[in-house]
Amino acid sequence: MIVKEKESPRPTDARGTAGYEAEKQMAFFLRRAFGEKLDVLVFNDVTFERNGERAQIDHLVVHRFGFVIVESKSVSGTVEVNEHHEFVRKNGGKNTGMRSPIEQARLQSQLLQSLLDDAKESLRPKKIFGKIQPEFSDGRFKIFVAISDKGVIERNGSNPPELMKAERVVKVILEKTESYQQTQGVKGFVKFMTAGSGDMTQMEEHHVGPFTNQEMESIKNFLTNQIVAVSRPQRISPPPMPKPKATPKATPKATPKATPKATPKVQVVPDSPSESGAFTLKCETCNEANVQILYGRYGYYVSCRKCDAKKTVPQKCESCGSKAKLRKKGNCFYRDCETCNTKSLLHTNAVQSGNV
Repeated sequence: MIVKEKESPRPTDARGTAGYEAEKQMAFFLRRAFGEKLDVLVFNDVTFERNGERAQIDHLVVHRFGFVIVESKSVSGTVEVNEHHEFVRKNGGKNTGMRSPIEQARLQSQLLQSLLDDAKESLRPKKIFGKIQPEFSDGRFKIFVAISDKGVIERNGSNPPELMKAERVVKVILEKTESYQQTQGVKGFVKFMTAGSGDMTQMEEHHVGPFTNQEMESIKNFLTNQIVAVSRPQRISPPPMPKPKATPKATPKATPKATPKATPKVQVVPDSPSESGAFTLKCETCNEANVQILYGRYGYYVSCRKCDAKKTVPQKCESCGSKAKLRKKGNCFYRDCETCNTKSLLHTNAVQSGNV
C-alpha cells in the first residue's frame, strides 16, 4: 500500500533533477512490488522531527516485522567505496568525495526508532498479562542505499551489504521478510531446532514477532500524523534597495489590548502560561499539572502521570471558539485555528529523567 507518494516538485537545477529522477525510479519499483499489498506500507519523500532534529527519508517501507529505510543516490558515473568505507564519486576523470549515504540512512533510522519508542505505549499493547511493554529497538530496522541504474558501483576493498543498485532493493526486502516469516510458529521452531550453526545464527537474527493488524494501523496513522510539511524556498533575487526618503514620523498606533482567553469547555482545562510559553494543562480528576500529551489509537489524548486519568485534548480555539487543529513539533503541541488564523502553544511535554 502506498501511503504517501513522492509529491515534491521537480527541481530546476541539473543535480537536483538527477536526484529527483533517482527517487522517482525507486518509488516506481516500490509501487510495482507493494502497491497492492495491504500489509506493507510505503512512504515516499517524508520528513520526521524529534527534539528539534529532522530526518528526511527518501523511502520508508513498513512491513509486518519491521522497517526499511532506502536512501536513493543518483550516480551518472562511478561511485567507489574503499576499505575505510569512504565514498568517492568518479565522473569524467574527476574524483569527488561524498558523505557516506550508509551513515546518513543510519542516522535517519535512529531518529525514526526513537520517535516510535516515544509513543510505544500507544502503538504496541503490553504483552504477558499486561506487564511487558514492547519497544521498537529489537532489530527491526534495516537500511539500504539504492544507486540509480546509470551508476556503477566500484567496491575497492569494501563490500557493504547495504549498498546496491536500485532494481535489486525490492528483491532483498522480499528476501528479508521471507526470512522473518520462516522463524514464526511451529514450523519455525522445528526449523530452528534442526538448523545448522550458520542457519541458526541467521534465524536468531530474524526471530521477532510480527506486528498485529491493530499495531500496523496504529503505526500507519502515527507516522502519517508525524510527517513534517517542508516548504522548499524558491530562489528569487532580492529587489534593489530603494533610496531613503525623508518621511515624517508616523504616529505610533495604539497597541490593542489582548482579548482574554476563554477557558475551553473540555475535560482538561488550561492554567496560567508557564515559563516556556505553553499553557499548563491540568488533570480535572486530581487537579495536578503533571500531565503529558500522548498518541493513542484514536488520536492524541492527555494522560495524568499521577492518577493515570485520560482525557481528550482541548481543540476549541480560545479566541473564536471554533475547532482548531493540533500540531506537534518535538515535545511541543500547538493549536492552530484556520477560522481566525490563531496559532498558540498549548502544552509542552516535560522530559522525564532517564529518557534518551
